[in-house]
Amino acid sequence: MHFSRLNNVWWGFLVWYCALASVAATTAPVISDITADLVSSVGDDIEFNCTVENVGRMSVSWAKRTSEIGSVVLSMRSILSLSDPRYTIVETLDDKANRATYTFKITKIESTDMGVYECQVILTATDKITKKLSLSIKHPAIISEERTPKSMLVTEGQNLEVNCYADGFPQPTISWERENRAIMPAGGTNSEGHTLRIKEAHRLDRGGYYCIASNGVGQPDRRLIRIEVEFRPQISVQRPKIAQMLNHAAELECTVQAYPAPAVFWYRNGSKLQSNSNYQISNTASSHEATTSVLRISSINELDFGDYYCNATNKLGHADARLHLFQPVIPVPSM
Repeated sequence: MHFSRLNNVWWGFLVWYCALASVAATTAPVISDITADLVSSVGDDIEFNCTVENVGRMSVSWAKRTSEIGSVVLSMRSILSLSDPRYTIVETLDDKANRATYTFKITKIESTDMGVYECQVILTATDKITKKLSLSIKHPAIISEERTPKSMLVTEGQNLEVNCYADGFPQPTISWERENRAIMPAGGTNSEGHTLRIKEAHRLDRGGYYCIASNGVGQPDRRLIRIEVEFRPQISVQRPKIAQMLNHAAELECTVQAYPAPAVFWYRNGSKLQSNSNYQISNTASSHEATTSVLRISSINELDFGDYYCNATNKLGHADARLHLFQPVIPVPSM
């Protein structure tokens, strides 16, 4: 009989405890709804809604995440925590359903408003329940000055990679074009991707290349990147043989293609020629890494006939071209 009465008391306690736990479970606050992630543009007006069931006298706040472990509280129930005039908080209560919706509004959003926002129900000093949403703000593509070069240098025959990076939302796409819509090294008039690749660079690949970043917001951003190709000198001579009479002037000319710009000299019988009363040497640089060198002989004498060498040198090597000055033979008519 004693055990029967004790057993009844125990079962009564269990029933009471389960009922209490059931009531506690049904009255615990729950965030039943929160606005989905938003994508907006600068200047838009937006609002976030957070609905809490069994809200009772719980403190409900909106906060913006500033790091993985930190946040800034923006509102507490119907009171703003920050005095930004763009912010509004509205608390809509449904006492019968023990439910409340907290609407946080931002007018004329700015790029700094982008981030993660949390609806928080404070349970204790150390415990809370939260749900979060992400606010993404569209902004035009902007090419990164720090991560994108203004110029690149490559030696002829080597491979080259040029990277271009851009920020923006949505994430920008990168394409490339040559200045004046010239043909790209790999063919075609453009290429896609943040890396421009040039295989076995040739001097004809030098010039300006546009990195173009676009994401459908505003106008695409463009940046001109200069690519220079180093190559050893090459000499061309239009008139390798020059005929001239005694006591007349003659000009010997060679054109040198090279980058960096070469040093150009003239040689005769193994000796370097210098400008003097009889020889005048002039070097003229033009576009496309070309240098034209002219050796002018003011008045030819017998010793001036023979071979002359145009020599060009830069850090990658040197080149020579031979020019021959001779006296023309004038046939004497027979009597």
